[in-house]
Amino acid sequence: MRVTLKIFCLLASAAVTTYSCSKNDNPAPDPCSGYNKTINFTKTESVGTSNDGTITILEPRGDTITYKLNNGAYQTSWYFTNIPPGNHVITIKNDKGCTDTAQITILNYGPKYALVKQIIGGPYVIGGYCGPCHLGVGNSGGKNFDTDASIVANWDRIKARAVDNIPSQMPEPPNAMLTPADKQKITDWVNAGHRQSD
Repeated sequence: MRVTLKIFCLLASAAVTTYSCSKNDNPAPDPCSGYNKTINFTKTESVGTSNDGTITILEPRGDTITYKLNNGAYQTSWYFTNIPPGNHVITIKNDKGCTDTAQITILNYGPKYALVKQIIGGPYVIGGYCGPCHLGVGNSGGKNFDTDASIVANWDRIKARAVDNIPSQMPEPPNAMLTPADKQKITDWVNAGHRQSD
């Protein structure tokens, strides 16, 4: 907080060198005091060596807000593309110059794992097969696939249920089973080593 101290001195008498002073204890309020914004966002991970991660700011948005990624220039768009893997800082700024930040990590997915992740689904993934049974609050069969670690750790179960339909089809009927192309994506990932980097 900036404090401005103004001192006003009046000469009491021309013959006397005594001064009478007073100060102003009411500085102008800081326009950024209490400015604290929660930055809500979605992201996509970078795949392979493409440096193609993205970040989309969901909130806050508005005509008076600008956004910047790391040390780049501020922009009016709330969408960032071509982001390499690693830790990144998003800064938002309003028209009064008040700022807030969020740190976002872009992961590096292997190309085969990225396809499997899309098949499984998750927040903001269209066409995923596993929600709501195994995503979000879903914990069917004691399995939740919200994290990359849980997907990698359960590679064998994913293949058995979704590809081989052992002991039964996944997703469960009346839902449609995976297409042959999607089953092949899982098989290719498993055969490559079933890691996040594959």
